[in-house]
Amino acid sequence: MWPSCQHSLNSMLISIVTPVLNGARTIERTLASLSVQKADFEHIVQDGGSNDGTGGIVASYSSEYPVSFHQEPDKGIYDAVANGMSKANGDILAWLGAGDYYLPWTLSTVSSIFEKYPEIDWITGIPAVGSDNGEVVKTVPLAPIYLQLAIKRGWYRDGCLGFLQQESMFWRRSLWEQVNAPQLIRRYRYGGDFHLWKAFAAHSELRTVSSVLAVFSCSIDQTSTRLRGAYLDEVDCGRDVSDATWWGRLFCRLVSIGLNGRLLRPKIGDFSQTVN
Repeated sequence: MWPSCQHSLNSMLISIVTPVLNGARTIERTLASLSVQKADFEHIVQDGGSNDGTGGIVASYSSEYPVSFHQEPDKGIYDAVANGMSKANGDILAWLGAGDYYLPWTLSTVSSIFEKYPEIDWITGIPAVGSDNGEVVKTVPLAPIYLQLAIKRGWYRDGCLGFLQQESMFWRRSLWEQVNAPQLIRRYRYGGDFHLWKAFAAHSELRTVSSVLAVFSCSIDQTSTRLRGAYLDEVDCGRDVSDATWWGRLFCRLVSIGLNGRLLRPKIGDFSQTVN
């Protein structure tokens, strides 16, 4: 039994996959954030062949919460995610990068939302960005509402309506299986999440929870920063993308104001911040 996790026979199991390769510098931030969660969950660290001590850091948390370490070759981040998900047992799925992190209330809030709304298959939170030293430096001023048709058509991307934050996404296993997600994301090296959201949106509406659920840690040496051009190629908008981001943000804010009633608002009790 892991002392920092409170388990209930009536709650859903959440499976979190972390793909990693030589993540010793940042992964402890991720592990620490999961060690204080109050929900039924498992954490699968899928390693592509680290030689920097990543496995030892993961092992040091194995007595604190249900985390497992699996090392095998892969063809990139999405191949690693698919490999990790093949080991997942959860009703609810997500992946979290090595260095990104959850808030203390994240998984208890996610669990309560999916239990309360059985018709909802896919949720996200208020986007947040952290610095390389682990401090939250930015959130959006208004909880965003995302339009299903716009996601399906690929409008949430660089130079258009902005990004959908992968770290904040949680979905039911049934949706993952419905779109044959492992086969889909293995086709890509840089834009697999973009194409996954498009596939999800063909079947389900993305609903926003009025809470920050995850923090994306921004670093200048990240793959998303260094290989922006390759990412743009994979999301089918070319490298000379026109910058309509300002107009996109304005549009998104107007939509969010107009559809404020669509927000999922957890009860205060869902935000469990007590760390044992």
